[in-house]
Amino acid sequence: MRSDYDVIVVGAGPGGTTVCRYCARAGLNTLLIDKDRFPRHKICGGCLSPKTVRLLGLDLAPVVENTVSGVKFTYRGRDPFSIESEGPIGYMVMRDRFDQFLVREAVKEGSEFLDGERVLEAKELGNGTEVVLENGKRLSCQYLVGADGAESVIAKSFPFSVRKLRRDEVGMQSEVLYSTTMHFPKEDLRRVHLDFGRIPNGYGWVFPKKEGLSIGVGGVFRGGEKNIHQHFKDFVQELKPVPGSKFGKALSHRLPVYHGAEQRVSCRNVLLVGDAGCMVDPLTGEGIYYAIRSGILAAEAVLRSRENGDPAGEYYQNAVEEELFAHLQWALHVSRIIYRFPQLSYRTLKHYPELGHLCIQMLEGQVSYPAFVGKVKERIQDLLKGRIGERIRKAMANP
Repeated sequence: MRSDYDVIVVGAGPGGTTVCRYCARAGLNTLLIDKDRFPRHKICGGCLSPKTVRLLGLDLAPVVENTVSGVKFTYRGRDPFSIESEGPIGYMVMRDRFDQFLVREAVKEGSEFLDGERVLEAKELGNGTEVVLENGKRLSCQYLVGADGAESVIAKSFPFSVRKLRRDEVGMQSEVLYSTTMHFPKEDLRRVHLDFGRIPNGYGWVFPKKEGLSIGVGGVFRGGEKNIHQHFKDFVQELKPVPGSKFGKALSHRLPVYHGAEQRVSCRNVLLVGDAGCMVDPLTGEGIYYAIRSGILAAEAVLRSRENGDPAGEYYQNAVEEELFAHLQWALHVSRIIYRFPQLSYRTLKHYPELGHLCIQMLEGQVSYPAFVGKVKERIQDLLKGRIGERIRKAMANP
């Protein structure tokens, strides 16, 4: 039986639109589906690293809100220091405009777009797959890509080994307009602000955009969404520029962080990209880069499968493990050191500012995670002058 489409992609974020751009450009009959009407609000810090911008290969000038070149660090709101870069280290976007831009680029390449249609389930159908929409319509395809985020319907419909989301891995964010803030420092318009020590296994952030600030927290919270509200409130109260400011509604969301090399993100010709495959960096929280890169790898696997007739799944799984999971495993390792000993890690970062510059170079794609981890271990040992406790020693063991 002939399929309705060669490729159906569920989820119109950066990962899903990337798959569609590449597949439609190659001449495949491609459909992109999203449950929301576009443009739509999306909870996200919206900071694109330089390597992410290069990977997209698009002129993002229409949607970039601000460009930052420095980072301000604090520990529980105190003990500040900053690291400046000669070039940009981040490009700020609002996800409603950014994602709408990416959808248009996919449509330009020939992809169809169906928004405001929720996929209820997906299942195997002969040599392909079928998705069932909320309106009762059924659509078939040879290749199905789940790019539908942390609560992926596609991930739940097939026997993937992606871990069930933990309820305690949560983020929360709100927006505040500059017009309501009290004397926001001009020098901080070109910096992101990261605060450590208060948020368990995570951090708080302030990202300056065009018209206001995106302020949020993300980490592992006992009690999950119930307790994150207090952590968010405490973080906001310690921010000097924003007391009395008018905040938008604070919204929470799950954080689908990478959790181990055993993750399976493919099942024959069904592939998971980005958040649907739990590809958020467990140290930095960066997800957009991994969504886009996995989207490219998924499209490449589909095209290779079309050429030789083999399932796309194994090609994709191998590529993801080699190009993404190998790095995310190191990120998981160093996150366990830093978040288990936040005060020691903060002291080390402040005492050895070259670590901050290494982190920036990592965001730029110039330094690998293994090199960064090795330098972090070396500097912690230097700071403690060999006086390393057993707990620290175990945390610093190789992943």
